[in-house]
Amino acid sequence: MPTLLESPSQPWGSRCEMPLAQALQDHTSILVEYYFKEVCGMMSCYDSQMNPYRTTISNIWSGSQSLYYVTQSMAAACLSDVMPGLSSLGRQLRDQAALCLSMEARESQMETSSLLALVMLGMSLSWHDPDSVGQLEFEILAKTVSSSANCQINSPLAHKHKRVFFYNSLVYWQMLLAFVTDQEPNLQGITQNQPQPAQFEGPETSESYIPHPQTGIGIEAQRLVARVASLVRKERRRIRNRQFASRNDIDQAKTAILDAERLHSELCAIQLPREDEIVDSGDEMTPADHLLKVAEAYRCTGLLQLYRNFPDLLSSYASSCKQKTQSVSSSTREDSRPSSDAAFSQDVWLTGLALHILDLIQDIPTSSRSRSIQPLLFVSICSELALGRGALSLPDVLIPPVASIATSPRFKAPATDLEVLRARKFVISRLSSFENMLAAKPIRRMLLLVKETWKCMEEKQQNVYWMDVMMEKGYETLMG
Repeated sequence: MPTLLESPSQPWGSRCEMPLAQALQDHTSILVEYYFKEVCGMMSCYDSQMNPYRTTISNIWSGSQSLYYVTQSMAAACLSDVMPGLSSLGRQLRDQAALCLSMEARESQMETSSLLALVMLGMSLSWHDPDSVGQLEFEILAKTVSSSANCQINSPLAHKHKRVFFYNSLVYWQMLLAFVTDQEPNLQGITQNQPQPAQFEGPETSESYIPHPQTGIGIEAQRLVARVASLVRKERRRIRNRQFASRNDIDQAKTAILDAERLHSELCAIQLPREDEIVDSGDEMTPADHLLKVAEAYRCTGLLQLYRNFPDLLSSYASSCKQKTQSVSSSTREDSRPSSDAAFSQDVWLTGLALHILDLIQDIPTSSRSRSIQPLLFVSICSELALGRGALSLPDVLIPPVASIATSPRFKAPATDLEVLRARKFVISRLSSFENMLAAKPIRRMLLLVKETWKCMEEKQQNVYWMDVMMEKGYETLMG
């Protein structure tokens, strides 16, 4: 198997000479030890000798100032809950890592160590401050990877597997950013030149899929979910800001619907690899089955966001359906439901889809390292865990959009309120567990968003979309 990221350790030189405070010197050993024991596993959906955030970093961190500081800043952020003094120290280390990276970025070519530090810094900024999502660092990495298509033979990104590695990191990062920023991070210019997904010739010349620390084996699903998130956020913003109807507004809506139709088709067409086609990551706690379930959950999450925001997509699959005779009272119906019976039944189906997504991941134990790429899934379904939909009938979906939905028991009967409440408790339970296993501050922000969404649903007695709550309350954070 090819090694993805090997780079010789080099002396620091004088690129970023910075005096270390005594506090940094006092805590260096414990922070470095904690990084390699715990933190490096948070950066990957599996942890073994195949995890470059463990093996590659261990080989090169002492020869890179940016890695030296960023590894310790990440460890300090994770330990700050039990040692509050590390909170300030972690921010100092973060700032020093950023300063070193700014110096290294001026070089004609950024070393592999600098590119790794860039990913680690950008994705861990929210560990110190949940409002920081690493947009600038993403753009620097995207620019570097974009220029690598015609790179020189001695460039750090000249090796195919390194380009694949950093491209995958960008796809995952782009997906997280697309949900929480209006700047629409774009990889369109990169995609055409990047080999994907990561593969190598197996012992019998069959192609095998190498799991990536961030995308797992779901790069195509995450790439499309990023586009879905960008489209949906743009539409929610447009609708929130709209005061009067205009032809331009109608044209924008039509364009968005066409984009949604294309994304829907692409999501449904994804063919995930078979379990026996996936290279063993070497992590006994994270078998390939876990990565497959998470990838399918991301595909279904993308579909869920599309169906909620562009209901005509689901209407084309479902026959019209009337309420059951034991429907809710007319007063409740008038207050909390849209006027169309078809809209009622679509709500029921979307609750079923949200529960199906939970079914995909609920059997994955929290000990699985795939937990690092799961948090967004729990947040993105929360507004479909609505009460009062069990009195309605499910629409007849003539052709289920994907195979996992076709075989799911969640679409045989409407979910009861008790099932929905159990699902809510499971969401809170998992996110609360992640708070103690992953970086705490972003997870706390996600918990706040989920609970606030349910509170708004109860107060308004109508459909509430989680992204609207996030934008209104300013609860954006990097959800991974």
